[in-house]
Amino acid sequence: MNQKRKAGPPKTASQKASWSNQADDREAARESSGSSSAVSDRATLESFGTKGMTSVVLGMLAALMMWAFYHPSDSTEVEQGGALGWCLATLLIAVAMQLFCVGRSFLVAQDERGSRDRADRAGDWLVDGIVCLLAGWIGYAAVTQLNVPMSSWEGTETIGGDWRAASNEAWVWIAGAVWFVGLRRWLSGPQARSSIGELRGNQLALLGLVVVGAVLLAAHALHQVHVSLPQTLREYKADPERVLAEVGINAPEGSNARMIFENRLRDGGPTATFALANTLAGLLAMAMVVVIAVLLPVLGNTFPKTVSRLRVGSERSTAQPETTSRPPIAVAIGLLLVAAILCLALKDTQSRAGVLSVLIVGGCVLLDFAWSSARGRRCVTALSLAISAVFVAMPLAARGWFGTGWISALPESVRYRFQYWEATWRMVEFSPWTGAGPGNYQQAYHRFRLPESHEIIADPHHFVCETLGAGGFPAGLLLVGLLAVGAWLFWRAEHGTNESMPVDLSAEPKASGPLRAAGSHAGFVRWSVPVGAGIGGLAVWILGIRNHDLPDFDAHLIAIPIACAAGWLWWFRLPDESSATDPGWDVRRIAAFALMAGCMHLSFSGGWTVPGIAVVLWTLAAMVTSSGHSFSLSGPFSMSRAEDSLANDSRLRVPDGRTGFRVRWRVVGSAMVVGLAAVTMWMVSYQPVTDSRRWMAEAQIQIRRGNLVGGEKLCQRAMEADRHAFDPAIFRLHVIEQAWLQRFAANPSSVGMSPRFEEALENAIQRAGNDPSRLQAIGELVLHRYQVGGEAEALAQAKMIYDRCQRLSPWHQAIAAQRALIAEAEGAPEETVRELAEKAIELAETGGVVTRQLSLQWILVVRPIGRSAIQQPVRQSAQVAMDALRL
Repeated sequence: MNQKRKAGPPKTASQKASWSNQADDREAARESSGSSSAVSDRATLESFGTKGMTSVVLGMLAALMMWAFYHPSDSTEVEQGGALGWCLATLLIAVAMQLFCVGRSFLVAQDERGSRDRADRAGDWLVDGIVCLLAGWIGYAAVTQLNVPMSSWEGTETIGGDWRAASNEAWVWIAGAVWFVGLRRWLSGPQARSSIGELRGNQLALLGLVVVGAVLLAAHALHQVHVSLPQTLREYKADPERVLAEVGINAPEGSNARMIFENRLRDGGPTATFALANTLAGLLAMAMVVVIAVLLPVLGNTFPKTVSRLRVGSERSTAQPETTSRPPIAVAIGLLLVAAILCLALKDTQSRAGVLSVLIVGGCVLLDFAWSSARGRRCVTALSLAISAVFVAMPLAARGWFGTGWISALPESVRYRFQYWEATWRMVEFSPWTGAGPGNYQQAYHRFRLPESHEIIADPHHFVCETLGAGGFPAGLLLVGLLAVGAWLFWRAEHGTNESMPVDLSAEPKASGPLRAAGSHAGFVRWSVPVGAGIGGLAVWILGIRNHDLPDFDAHLIAIPIACAAGWLWWFRLPDESSATDPGWDVRRIAAFALMAGCMHLSFSGGWTVPGIAVVLWTLAAMVTSSGHSFSLSGPFSMSRAEDSLANDSRLRVPDGRTGFRVRWRVVGSAMVVGLAAVTMWMVSYQPVTDSRRWMAEAQIQIRRGNLVGGEKLCQRAMEADRHAFDPAIFRLHVIEQAWLQRFAANPSSVGMSPRFEEALENAIQRAGNDPSRLQAIGELVLHRYQVGGEAEALAQAKMIYDRCQRLSPWHQAIAAQRALIAEAEGAPEETVRELAEKAIELAETGGVVTRQLSLQWILVVRPIGRSAIQQPVRQSAQVAMDALRL
């Protein structure tokens, strides 16, 4: 039975409006749900893109760093072009990084300001500007070498002039600036701030690569000490000439060159993949400081009661996570073993500078750990900066700024450094704007060294002095300014950390959905550095097979497994930023201590432009001066709520058209500049050097087969490929002389300089420039020709060459003695000959250095000998020759 519905009261307008609003709210909720899903999908895509880009960048940087640990081995190889391939790869990877950033800008808005204040942004631009100016000025100093006269027989009004060596080293400075600025910007940019704690994990992974690389070379060095070097010494004792021929050293018996080789063989220490033990010690010292700084907190968490007794002051954290557990004791044992390997290798290098830097900085690290209050942190920071300033200012002592009486009480090797620094000041006073130019320090040092100096050095054994020598006072002032600004930025960051309130981890905001999604790709990022390092190491072996320049295989059978174990410990066993067992190490502060150790070591040693050392310094400096958030010792890296909100907003915000356009164009512009530098490097340096080397390698093959004509043609091609290279010119001159010696052996009447020989001689002298060592090599070749054929023209050429050698190297005793013999042979007055001989004897006795004694100097006999001198030039003791001239 149907009942009629009872009529109700009429619906009012307010009720209708309420129902309408409820319907609108339900529709808005459905739209909001769809929008949130879209935003979440966009955030996930952006997170995946960011993590993928971060992984690629970290992997590429790790591969380049591992490559640099092997090649080139020293600054001399850098000047010869050994670092060009590495520099070109660095520039190309920097371009790729910029293009990645452009692609990322289409996913997320680029907010330059973030949570940084004006001082942070000003400091960023100031540091980057100084670095770019420094690299640019070094490049300008290299270009000026093109205008240096190279064939002046009369005077020596200029220094430097080796454009090829200058350009080869200048590219290392330019690549270093690109590496430093690019890594700094990457660490400070939104791609690094997009994930809580990710930045610290990435930096800790890069520090781990420094440690792993150092462990690899330390194990290699220990193998050298206990296996390789004793075996080489036994082989040398059995057959010295064969060993000297294998290493390419011309050292007659009884010469100073043989004495130096024997001393280094017995007491020189291991070098691993570097050319000098001191260079290896620099890397070991920096890695040792990193391990100490990480090991102390691990021990503190493993043995809290014991270690707490050593700590003074209030803890830096007033709140700890609710769930805490101790890290496995195996981690602490593993780190102790790593430290032991580094320590043993550092001891075997016998580098006093390396040991001193570890003792001083290690003491600062221990004091920083023990004095755990905010006041202690500030005091340790101030003490570290003060000590660093003292080491930076050491070259001023060579000018007597701090008195001179105390210098005589220093060890002999340290006093030698003061001689190097004094020579550098003389050099820069002579050429204040550009110094000797990059890559030209060694040839200019001949002229400005002190008379009592005992050896010819490739660098002044102080990184500030080396910068002065490469770019004059402007470069030195820029470097000092960079150090001052970097110290100010570090102090400001540390001071800001100290004044902030302790972080309560229990109150830390939870990561939102997009952030949790970002963490799903953390494993891929974790693997990026070890995979990149593996690719870099594999590339070293592949290129070694191709170029017939393999690393020590036997040593690496031991070194590689040890390095892999150290990498597994660091990258996969150490507590990461999300672990409850995180001991709370401060990555920026660890990097600062390691950088301090590296600069201290380079205050008494070379290696400032050796990529294997320089790349570590650039990486550490980028970490220290980056404007990323501070890493509190209270635990895992954390953002404030405002910063976290800002980071989320910046990730989810749709890019603003005007801002995105401006940022993209700036990134594209920087990519174009770096790309232009890469193209210039390819055309100006890389292609000419590699082509010349290829032709030279083929020429050597033809000469070994006895095809001198084909070898000469290939040398000519090498000279045409690189119009500034000296080696093809001297090699061609040698080939032409060998062909003449063969003709002379068959027909002794075939004397007289042919036009081809004269042209080759002029070319070699032109390319030798102002380098007295190269001119001396040419002079010896001409004197050998005089010994065989007795040509008066050859003697006249030798006289001109050695006259120029004496002007360029006035304190070289062997050159002076050889010039005295030439004067006697050309019939100079007896008084003149006697004066030249007495000058040689006086130079040999200056400073009381054993290696300068004339009895250890072997010079060429200057008289016609004939066929018996065809096989090799006839030499005699300079002491015997000078004694005969004085009678």
